[in-house]
Amino acid sequence: MSPSPQHPARDTIPVGDIELHDHYLPALPAGDYRIEATHTLRTSADENAQVVGVPFRAVQRFTVRAPQVAIDTTTVVARQPPEASGGRFAEVLPHLVLGDPLLPWERPLRGASRTTPWLALLVLTDDQLIGGTTAPTRTVSTTVGGFLAPDPAVLKPDPPLEADIGQDDPCDFIEVPTAVFPEVAPRLDEMRYLAHSRGANTGDRPILGIEEDGLFSVVFANRFPASAPPGSPPDAATKNIVHLVSLEGHERILVDDPDFQGRTSVALLSLCSWSFWAYPDGNAHFRALAEGLTRTPDGSRPATREEMWLKLTSPYQDTGDTPAARRQVARRINDGYVPLPYLTRSGETTYGWYRGPLTPVLPLATDRVATATTADSLIGYDPAWGSFDVSLATAFETGRALALADAPFAQHLIAFKHATRDLADTLYHQATSSHLPPDLGDPRRPSTARAAFGTLLDGHLLTALGAPPTSPDGTWSPPAPAAPPGDPTRELSDFLRSDAARAAVTRALDEDDGLKEHLTPVVNWLGRLLLLHPVPFTHLVPDERMLPPESLRFFHADPNWLDALVGGALCIGAQSSRDTLQDQIVAAAVRAAAASEAAGHRDTQRAGPDGETPDTPAPAPGSVCGLLLRSALVSGWPNLAVRASDRAGEPLPVLRMDHLSPTVLLCLFDGVPAAVELGEPQEGFRFGVEDDGLIPLRNMLPSPHSGRDLPLGEQLGPDVTFPVLDHLRPSAGGHVRVLDIGSLVPALAAALDAAHGTTVGPVGPADLAMQMVKVPEAIRFNGPEGG
Repeated sequence: MSPSPQHPARDTIPVGDIELHDHYLPALPAGDYRIEATHTLRTSADENAQVVGVPFRAVQRFTVRAPQVAIDTTTVVARQPPEASGGRFAEVLPHLVLGDPLLPWERPLRGASRTTPWLALLVLTDDQLIGGTTAPTRTVSTTVGGFLAPDPAVLKPDPPLEADIGQDDPCDFIEVPTAVFPEVAPRLDEMRYLAHSRGANTGDRPILGIEEDGLFSVVFANRFPASAPPGSPPDAATKNIVHLVSLEGHERILVDDPDFQGRTSVALLSLCSWSFWAYPDGNAHFRALAEGLTRTPDGSRPATREEMWLKLTSPYQDTGDTPAARRQVARRINDGYVPLPYLTRSGETTYGWYRGPLTPVLPLATDRVATATTADSLIGYDPAWGSFDVSLATAFETGRALALADAPFAQHLIAFKHATRDLADTLYHQATSSHLPPDLGDPRRPSTARAAFGTLLDGHLLTALGAPPTSPDGTWSPPAPAAPPGDPTRELSDFLRSDAARAAVTRALDEDDGLKEHLTPVVNWLGRLLLLHPVPFTHLVPDERMLPPESLRFFHADPNWLDALVGGALCIGAQSSRDTLQDQIVAAAVRAAAASEAAGHRDTQRAGPDGETPDTPAPAPGSVCGLLLRSALVSGWPNLAVRASDRAGEPLPVLRMDHLSPTVLLCLFDGVPAAVELGEPQEGFRFGVEDDGLIPLRNMLPSPHSGRDLPLGEQLGPDVTFPVLDHLRPSAGGHVRVLDIGSLVPALAAALDAAHGTTVGPVGPADLAMQMVKVPEAIRFNGPEGG
């Protein structure tokens, strides 16, 4: 275990693996600093020479800023147990994952080493807090000045406030009775074991605005949650409240027998807080929620493979003895269609079949959709049953409405079309001009009259100008004017349809001095459109019964629906048949560029505004598949890991992974997965013990040194365990279970030495974390025969 990571984790750690480090120290801790420089001027270079005047002196004060009285809530990546959740958490050590890997070590504590964090996680119950009865986690909101104001009954901290902290700045705090504080608070020499740094590849995670380098910091509690005693009713839940507190300024009471100076309570800054419920038996923990996804909505039986596709449940069977009309309905519903009210243009009220872009079957792609210019041309009608299919027409109108609603995109698209029109006009005039060579496809051909005149100054013209004048041999007569075109519009149309014109326009799309400047913002927007970013959720899932609570549904992405969606967006600004023809010329290239942008969009997001993007465009996606997850897993584990693999076991590229709501997750994969795995995030797995209070010991040495063929971190054996609960602080009532780190760490080190048969070295924060970890749970869905 190294003290600090030296590289971005996202590119060096395989997906699914983690690295643990003792800490990640900033180059300079937060605080107020003073730089003083002096310069003495002497009469010579001799150091004993006479000093001229007085020494010059300059002083510069500066502040290294870091959070002190509050933190940005977006810094919190995960809480375990999840906020407001209920489950069998009595043997789990609560912890917090922060997206800032430096945060726990950015502020120094007096009398402690730099590796000691200034943050701690306290687990409390309602009866162990004073005041704050109006807040769910018993916090009190005030100002910095109000918090630090002297109080004869409350022990306040005395932190060295930074120069940028004002007395009127807001903050939250809690009050803990002095009788409780020594029981639950860590000792100063224990704190370094309760925080560590962690690296994980974030390629299988939703992008939540976290630092995408894959580095995190973790702060975990030293206390197990309170829960009802054995034998209690299964619904006897105990509320636990967790506070991330600052211990800066409270160093003197972080000892075994603190002096509270006659106060009855201790005030602590609360930087983050949440609550959860601990049940005697399992309730809504990860395993129960994950296994619930494999059952029908009522939980009565396991769901079949067909029932896990995104579609409604048909009331009829598609069998030979079913009446033809009902069988037709069953086929439509099984293909992902939903009957919706439909009002025709002539005013009749009927119904239409609608299917969004996420389908349980993969439709065959058709070129007719990409060339459609109106929504009406995409309305399907089945004369045998008198029913309409409005799916593609809806997609076309959706793309058109979204484009019109986005003013910047509409402006970029119109500018691109105008630039394309100007280019086409220029190419047409060049092709029809009698002053330019006729070959449009020759790159050496002069493109302007000025350039053509310049070619005349070469060779024969200069020779002719230098020769003496001669008399004409015959009578001169002016050339006959060229006959005017019979149909200029037809000639322009024929020119635009020519292979040479199409090649010239297409070539200009990639040229910096051509159409590329106007094309780029259009392609960027269309790439997001292909990933369904702005599409309303009701267009994706038109009926809530298709995605009931606590369900997982798989789907294919319909290429025809996506083509119609893009076609609707591209149709705005077309005012004539010339515009329509011009759009058709560039449509294929624009669609291909948009597909490439969609394939690389997630990598661009993960790289961030200052990240490096690949020089070559990503290949367009093939068959796009995905899943929709509606579950408390999404809200409880917002950084939930989702991994898809193909038949060979290779991971499929993730095109999009986003939260559509607090409980709905959408994932799109480039390819058809043979297996999909949902797992607890590696940076957010749990710490704790098994039901018997034991932990399995893990390999601490690399294979060449351990004498075992075991990877680092692998369990040494099913019977090689350690009794963690033998190392708890004494408690008056026995119900407050707090780890005695001073006893636990030496005993654990001795047990590891004995298990390895050699000295493994001192146990640091990362080593303790690795031993206390409860392996992330995961659920895997396999297709039949690897499909």
